[in-house]
Amino acid sequence: MPFNIVGVGPGDSELITVKAARLIGEADVIITPVKKEGSKESTALNIVKTYIKNMELVDYFYFPMVANFAEDSSIKELFKSHGDTINNYLIEGKKVVFITLGDPSVYSTFSYVAPYIDNIEYTPGITSFLNGAALGKIPLCIGEESLCIINMTDSEENLRAAFKLHKNIVVMKVSSNQKLLKTILEEENRSGIFMSNIGMENETVSSDITVLDKKLPYFTIGIIK
Repeated sequence: MPFNIVGVGPGDSELITVKAARLIGEADVIITPVKKEGSKESTALNIVKTYIKNMELVDYFYFPMVANFAEDSSIKELFKSHGDTINNYLIEGKKVVFITLGDPSVYSTFSYVAPYIDNIEYTPGITSFLNGAALGKIPLCIGEESLCIINMTDSEENLRAAFKLHKNIVVMKVSSNQKLLKTILEEENRSGIFMSNIGMENETVSSDITVLDKKLPYFTIGIIK
């Protein structure tokens, strides 16, 4: 029986796919990531609660929010343990889904668990930047224009190179290095739209570069035209 990793979009519960809703509704086990060990607070779970008939089917997997965790042996062991748990569910014949924000192929921590699971099917979801482009009523790219997706945890050299090469840039994880992003934008004379908590109740949108001077939420992106 395949294991399904399901993208649930950026925040709006109406922006998940029909297939995602069906898989969640049919599941015997619904796995959701949490930031703190023992916690039951999950942004992904909040998005899809309306599609879950029985909350007792939910299993909470701890995913540490630290940099370079892929090189940490203890965290690798944790991810292997998650994979073992999922495989055991599958051996028992259970239908298992793992819900993840946005799309499972775009900066999804689940990618580090995938090597420990035998049979995976991916269900795509709407990414924050696609929702953001719709929110801002702007095309991400047209004609022969290029589109680059980067995140602010990358090196300064790579970030600067991206701004030199591409007309359209999606900047993920803005809060990781707001100061550098503002510096590059000013040096390159580029403008952008900055969006936080897209699809959620506390959603904010601004084209004012000075928003980078104050600490922004973790779920913040920039669309640079």
